[in-house]
Amino acid sequence: MKRMVYIIFAITTLVVVGALATGCSNTANKENTDFVGISLSQNHMDFTYCYSFYLREEDGKAMFDAQLRSYDEPYEIVLESCEVDNSYIKELHKIEQKYSIVEYVESYKKKKLPFQVMDETVNQTSVYYNDSDVKTADTSSKYKDELYSFFVELTKEYQSCSVTE
Repeated sequence: MKRMVYIIFAITTLVVVGALATGCSNTANKENTDFVGISLSQNHMDFTYCYSFYLREEDGKAMFDAQLRSYDEPYEIVLESCEVDNSYIKELHKIEQKYSIVEYVESYKKKKLPFQVMDETVNQTSVYYNDSDVKTADTSSKYKDELYSFFVELTKEYQSCSVTE
């Protein structure tokens, strides 16, 4: 009887190890081609430091949302579901490939701190997938400047579509 328990345990172990080795696990790995949009945002108690951008592909169209505040005129530009040229989706894919943004966001683990600063500036990047899944991470300094500049230029180009007066 004792021998049978060892045999069952050994077979079970082999099956589990085999399943893990062949990729049968409960965590679904996404490929970069699965993402349909990326957002970049920064929030702070002082609203002049806040911005939010979201470029996505929706029904074959490139759609863009933005909220950008600045010291220049216009003080605030707000775009809601603004249709932009599809070339911007291609440019977003180039930036993503250059910095592996999807891979970074998917592998991100939030650091647990023993305290929380209440007026801390929060920078986040979210990746949106065609299956409606969303992954969010703190923004990496590796790609932040280039992605921010890309979104700001896009916002300024389409500022005539702003919903603010």
